[in-house]
Amino acid sequence: MYVRIPKLLNEEQVAAITDMMTSATFVDGMTTGGPAVKSVKNNLQVDRDQTDGITEIDETVLRALATNGTVRGAVLPRRILPPYYSKYTEGMAYGPHVDNPLMAAASGGAPLRTDVSITIFLSEPDSYDGGELQIKSEIGDAKIKLPPGDAIIYPTGDIHQVLPVTRGERWAVVTWMQSMIADPTRRRIVYELDLVCQSLLQKMPDTDEHRALMRNYGNLVRLWAET
Repeated sequence: MYVRIPKLLNEEQVAAITDMMTSATFVDGMTTGGPAVKSVKNNLQVDRDQTDGITEIDETVLRALATNGTVRGAVLPRRILPPYYSKYTEGMAYGPHVDNPLMAAASGGAPLRTDVSITIFLSEPDSYDGGELQIKSEIGDAKIKLPPGDAIIYPTGDIHQVLPVTRGERWAVVTWMQSMIADPTRRRIVYELDLVCQSLLQKMPDTDEHRALMRNYGNLVRLWAET
């Protein structure tokens, strides 16, 4: 399931992140890449250990994810990894790959099962050429390039890549989430039911129909959710 989230981050939040990245120390993106991506990963990432203020920026991003209604409805997050802040300069790309199914936070702890990926765009689309996020699916390749603060949710298990940047720089935030509902089909069912519940609440508030739909939505979440 692919879900676009307009304005996940507002202008002030985007500015705070880009200010941090402007003064940050960057390292080769391969420092967080496994053997399978050595030949395809060519980008830069903020060095968390050498960058002041990154903890506060992490909190800004994680709070935006945790409080966004679309993220809650579409993902039902159980855990969210600390974000990665990436930069692609001219000639850089990240070839076709699949992200690891299990990831651990930089601080250690139990691995997180990566159900859902999210990319938050930071650069103005017309400030760089290329650099689209391309996701492969059964009906063809989707190329995604969004305004600053907008985000795209997509299945972590899908083959995806960042196409080569041919002009300018592409800045973005990437992280991964473990859903309380592991099965993507079930996750789509409860998300679509949630959307219908919200629509019915606007059109038919305080009705037996809305209450019956909410009851069944809640019971499905109880049946399928891992806590």
